[in-house]
Amino acid sequence: MEIPLRLISRKDGSLFYGVPLFFRLIMAAMLILMIIAIGIDGFNTSIVGWIIMILLLLGFVYKEDWIFDPSSRHILSQIGFYPLLKKTSIAFEEVSYLQLAAISKGTIPGSREEETANRDAFSQMRGQETGEDKKGGMRSFFQRKKLYISLLIITKNEEHYLLDMIPAHRASRLSQTGKALAALIGCPFLDDLYSKSGH
Repeated sequence: MEIPLRLISRKDGSLFYGVPLFFRLIMAAMLILMIIAIGIDGFNTSIVGWIIMILLLLGFVYKEDWIFDPSSRHILSQIGFYPLLKKTSIAFEEVSYLQLAAISKGTIPGSREEETANRDAFSQMRGQETGEDKKGGMRSFFQRKKLYISLLIITKNEEHYLLDMIPAHRASRLSQTGKALAALIGCPFLDDLYSKSGH
């Protein structure tokens, strides 16, 4: 299940990027309804019912929050299942740039096929026709690579932090998010894989 992360501007001037409150409320409501339904049935439910309830519980306690705080000039993240959270703190001064990068599942890293697929991912993000779209046909549909766009924080020590990764055809909002975060941090934002590598 893909959890939609959202960018929210807070009253204190900080930016929040993470699992929105409405998602947790939906998970909580569905979990309560599931517990009530199972309780009415005398807790005699199928394995599928218990699996659904566990997934709803995991969805409710999952946390993936990034806070970009201009007052402390730090990026704070908490990721994991509450209360077992991995916490990270990055000073604004440590950030070299933010970048969008393509990820093409099903290709060999460094190959020409991967480079073509990466270009197709950026084309999909911008709503443009890709090479695979032009081929057409059912065979082409089933052989398509899974194309994703990721939003990364790159530090001056070349550490990479993944903020988000979504299918390329729905990734246009990552560009807007990256621009807003980079402007707050005061660092460059690269919205094309090839603008950094010079291809």
